[in-house]
Amino acid sequence: MEARYLNPFILATQEVFNSMLGIGLTLFKPQLKTEKTSSASVTGLLGFAGDKKGNIALSMGERAVCTAYQKMTGEWPDSMGPEVIDAVGELTNIISGQARKQLDDVDLHLTATIPIVVRGEGVNINFITKTPIISLSFTFSMGSGQKEIVYLDVSLE
Repeated sequence: MEARYLNPFILATQEVFNSMLGIGLTLFKPQLKTEKTSSASVTGLLGFAGDKKGNIALSMGERAVCTAYQKMTGEWPDSMGPEVIDAVGELTNIISGQARKQLDDVDLHLTATIPIVVRGEGVNINFITKTPIISLSFTFSMGSGQKEIVYLDVSLE
């Protein structure tokens, strides 16, 4: 995947977490992902069509999801209820929208599906492309030296 297509997803993820949640994300080196599975326990999935087809999968562990939910609502959740799970879908949708806006600037026009959210690490994901999946791993500090990882897996062809 060309960097000009990948960079909007990196920037959108960092901007959304920073502006909406007040969480600064640090990017690790992008990696090729060979398994078509979820990277953490809660994953928002979204498909693309238009000039290219593809998918993104935003995966976070439960503690990271609860932190994001608390930043969005001001309340720490009692459980991983539907409203907490829906927050991951909403973040996936917003990241997609920000990235697609930036991709329009390089003349790549995409429309997106409605996100779905799945629970469970290692859940099979039907990426609709044959091209390699690029896995973007971001970290953020929870305080007390604890770190959480956010994954954004991207595939476009």
